[in-house]
Amino acid sequence: MESLLSFTAAIFACIFALLIFLCHYSLQAPHVAKRMPPEAAGAWPIIGHLHLLSGSQLPQQTLGSLADIYGPVFTLKFGVHRALVVSDWKMAKECLTTNDEVFASRPKSVASELMGYNYAMFGLSPYGPYWGQVRKIATLEFLSSRRVEMLAPIRVAEVKASIGDIYKCWVKNKDGSNMAKMEMKQWFGTLSLNIAVKPLVGSDIRTQRDKGTDFQRP
Repeated sequence: MESLLSFTAAIFACIFALLIFLCHYSLQAPHVAKRMPPEAAGAWPIIGHLHLLSGSQLPQQTLGSLADIYGPVFTLKFGVHRALVVSDWKMAKECLTTNDEVFASRPKSVASELMGYNYAMFGLSPYGPYWGQVRKIATLEFLSSRRVEMLAPIRVAEVKASIGDIYKCWVKNKDGSNMAKMEMKQWFGTLSLNIAVKPLVGSDIRTQRDKGTDFQRP
């Protein structure tokens, strides 16, 4: 009997706490809604507004059309996440200069943690002292004007080697009219990847392929 009374009292206590929470939320919700920017209409379940960016228009054109309807500041839902869209230069300046510490970070995720070696890659790590230190090292040691100029021979050599690949493909696959088809999308992708990877590891896809090493593109 005592256990039944205790259980009933616990249920009533939970219901009372839930009612207090609902009353508090209902009182606070109008004030929060006034501070929130408007949300674009047309969100679908689960994916939100992602379908709006998959049309024939470019994403910036779609966002510009939405800004004409909802104003310079509005929100979109991408799945469970809400994104703030700012199309006014004064507000963008506030976000990127005055309040840059608030907008400089990025949300943590399991994918970033696993692929970024526990956020060791500064491109995936959240804003903080580590991010600032690694970004400074990368800017000074790899992206400075002097460093870019030192790596110019690598870019020139990769372009020449890629043009040589085009010639080899033409010699191998040319038809009776001395013409050959080539997938240029893959050619540009390989060229860009080689230019980015060779300064870091001292090798490229072409060298690994000639050696017979299994070096696949990601």
